[in-house]
Amino acid sequence: MFEERKKDLRRFRLLLILVVIVPLVLVTKTLAPQTHVRADNPIQHIIFIVKENHSFDDYFGLFPGANGTTVGYAKINGVSTQIPLNPGLDSSPNFIHEWNPAHIAYDNGQMDAFNLAAHNKCSAPPYLCYQEMTQSQIPNYWAYAQNFVLNDNTFAPLMGPSFPNHQFTVAAGSGPDLDHSVIDNPHTPPWGCLDPPSVRVKLYDGELVYPCFDYSNLADEMTAAGVTWKYYSSSQTIFNALEANQNDYMLPNANARPQDFLNDLKNNTLPNFSWLVAPDAFDEHPPNSTCVGENWTVQMLNALMQSSAWSSSVVFLTWDEYGGFYDHVAPPQMDQLGLGFRVPFLIISPYAYANNDPSNPHIGHDLFDFSSVLKFAEEVFNLPSLGRDDVTAGDPMTEIDTSMVHNPPLILQQRKCPKSHAYTITDD
Repeated sequence: MFEERKKDLRRFRLLLILVVIVPLVLVTKTLAPQTHVRADNPIQHIIFIVKENHSFDDYFGLFPGANGTTVGYAKINGVSTQIPLNPGLDSSPNFIHEWNPAHIAYDNGQMDAFNLAAHNKCSAPPYLCYQEMTQSQIPNYWAYAQNFVLNDNTFAPLMGPSFPNHQFTVAAGSGPDLDHSVIDNPHTPPWGCLDPPSVRVKLYDGELVYPCFDYSNLADEMTAAGVTWKYYSSSQTIFNALEANQNDYMLPNANARPQDFLNDLKNNTLPNFSWLVAPDAFDEHPPNSTCVGENWTVQMLNALMQSSAWSSSVVFLTWDEYGGFYDHVAPPQMDQLGLGFRVPFLIISPYAYANNDPSNPHIGHDLFDFSSVLKFAEEVFNLPSLGRDDVTAGDPMTEIDTSMVHNPPLILQQRKCPKSHAYTITDD
């Protein structure tokens, strides 16, 4: 009798395995995301570095071969007047640059009312928002431009401030559709799902809403496809775009730190896609020092170039919007949101090569915005389109050539800054 019961128990266990466990394993395997990262693709890592608040003319208006200028236009006593651009300041005033002021500066494409829009420190001579840096002021950024690719035709996707433009860096939009797109900053930090319940932000249709959203983004699509990602930012910043997404803001990989980026490089655990955002003091947002911010960027890029990930990486380095600084190129108006004003855009990679300019492969002229980076990730990792600005955005693949290695690593030295010292990252 006892042996018979043991046989019955074995039969029951076998039946349980066949009926329950095996189908469960099969279903689990079916549901598990299958990675879209091909092992034979020379690009395994995309790093999207987003700094703060500088126009193209402010940083690269004097760069040889780029579409720059030495003069600007200001609206003085109602008349569009040509004025010389001022020498750049390492620590500039924080000029007014929200949705309405940006449209004043744009002046229906005349690009001549930045002085009226910025108000503070720019409404009277010497019109400080009309300025440009020299090579000696940002030598390392110029070195990256000289040795990799500087694109002089990249625009912020929205004619307005930081919060909505950062949303484009993760979602190719600042809302699920145009009417429900964010156009301004919330007025209380931390700008997202951790804001007090009373905080509101303005949409294009005029509605005021709580700044915590659920529309899809690139992080969601990468997770579904088995493409690894992290959002490296600081606990001391308001510029983590995923903190405004109710599905992502609590995820560990949405809250990685810049120190984690350095550790991942050392440990060969860098994800396929990285957003990398500087701590507040090093983000170059006026009045923060440009020099100190440049040193932070150099430290991050030196670490990448000295790691095993460099040979399979593409870095996109940009600034999130114009910050009130003058730029002479009128942005194309793709829709009611923008494009916004022109910003610096560097492609730093062994494969950075501007195929569209045979005379100088280090200067690119194709039309890009932040959604171009997401479009590039969708292409490299075989991801579906988000169906927003990524559909029509320019493709940076025209300024990347994976057929050969074009550029060796470029290890640069941090420099001593006015009233500051070289920056070394620490845990925050």
